[in-house]
Amino acid sequence: MKISKILAGMSAAAIVASMAMIPASAAGTKLNVSDDLLAIGRQSQDDLFAIFFRGDESEGNVVKDGISDITAVYGASFTIKVDNNDWNTIGGGGSINFNDKKNGWNAKDWAGGSWVEDDKPKDTLCYTTDEEGTYVLEYKSETPLFDAVDDEEKGYAAVGINNWAADLKGIDVVGVKVLGADGNAIYEAGSNKDKKEVQKKPVAEESSSKTDSTASGTESKKDDSKKDDKSSAAATSTAATSSKSGTTTTATSSAAASDNVAATGATAGLALAGVALAGAAIVISKRK
Repeated sequence: MKISKILAGMSAAAIVASMAMIPASAAGTKLNVSDDLLAIGRQSQDDLFAIFFRGDESEGNVVKDGISDITAVYGASFTIKVDNNDWNTIGGGGSINFNDKKNGWNAKDWAGGSWVEDDKPKDTLCYTTDEEGTYVLEYKSETPLFDAVDDEEKGYAAVGINNWAADLKGIDVVGVKVLGADGNAIYEAGSNKDKKEVQKKPVAEESSSKTDSTASGTESKKDDSKKDDKSSAAATSTAATSSKSGTTTTATSSAAASDNVAATGATAGLALAGVALAGAAIVISKRK
């Protein structure tokens, strides 16, 4: 009876400990925004950065003269820098956001590195550049993303970027462009890079098993561990909070981060459970 109680107690403790880990890393990796961009924008939380073209200056920077006609905004791009090894093994995702009082939180999902799926493309594309570890995330709409409003009811209008990946070493945001109907920049800040071809999913190591071989060689192994993360990244950003004229709107990390972290927490839980059971086995052997 005592032995069974010890086993049950230690296993329960391991499960509780693993569950406690899950909320700890729910937010995405911090966006490290360059000083020149921070001087004109707002970072209301670590994994969210935005530039406001309308809004209440008492709550932060507003680039009033950045865009003369807000209805001319059809898209945006952000230049980011990452650890390329992390990018190609862990992967990353988030959204480019167009946020105003009338339309609310309008998030366009992006995916990079091992999160890229050629058969499930995102509205926001991830382009390579001529610099290793530097990428351009770009969304372009066929219609304007902001509406005209009365002078007395301007409210706020912001273009931002959100990150959901919790395990990357970091994402450096170094440049931003706001795009017009023709895809050309109507506003630009920071250090932007020219985009090249759309980033493709990294090829995994070839299988050494002969059973996996095909006429053209061995098949590349798929990273199934990222499926849940990538499908979650397509989920709508949650917890958007809007307020009245002159206030900002923020959003927390989406289900992609929480699913990714939940998987990590579950793995940690199994490890802790194993440690607990091993400890119980020692107690049993000593009693013998």
